[in-house]
Amino acid sequence: MDTATILVVCTGNIRRSPAVEVMLREGVGPTSGVARHGISVISAGTEALVGYEMDPVIAAEVAAAGVRMSRHEAYGLTVEDIEASDLIITAERSHRREVARLVPSAVTRTFTLVEIAALGAQIGRQALGGTEAGAAARLLTLVDMAPLQKARRVVRRPADDDLIDLRKRSPREAKRLVGEARAHVETLLRVLEPEPGLSLVNKAQHVGQAPPGPAAPTAAPAG
Repeated sequence: MDTATILVVCTGNIRRSPAVEVMLREGVGPTSGVARHGISVISAGTEALVGYEMDPVIAAEVAAAGVRMSRHEAYGLTVEDIEASDLIITAERSHRREVARLVPSAVTRTFTLVEIAALGAQIGRQALGGTEAGAAARLLTLVDMAPLQKARRVVRRPADDDLIDLRKRSPREAKRLVGEARAHVETLLRVLEPEPGLSLVNKAQHVGQAPPGPAAPTAAPAG
């Protein structure tokens, strides 16, 4: 089975990137996660609150969406992780710039979540491989094709490619953020999902994971 790695990047690695990470890995809604198709997903922060758990307000919203949660510890972005990743997904354009600053060659495989989901939908499932293509192969094809598709994509404002950040740390704002992220994750998962029966890992092989831990301090930078 082909394998690949996705790296998700935000600022503090306690809100946006871990939420996107777990939704991509475990799946959300009717779409299965990429972990069962041979794709690893990790996350990191450009200004990570190293060792902090996922913001419990965000974690509660992700869990409410039916996503199987796992314990998370914030982790700092490294050159090694960028170089080892086949696709880098960022929360904002500023994070995309930081990735490119650290590893200039990664610019062609780094996209915001909004951007890569839109480009995947624009390219379409059929263009990413026939019935023999697994999820990892589809992902690699998407990464190859996406830069050429950018010129065809219409964006009203550059800021529209940024995933919203929390201005107020409240359940209402968390619900809004997770809802927006979920919509883009589902779009991407539908594009990457292989034909039924291909490259599947038996769900029984997955080890049970712990629920989110206790609340992290509220005075934290954007995540």
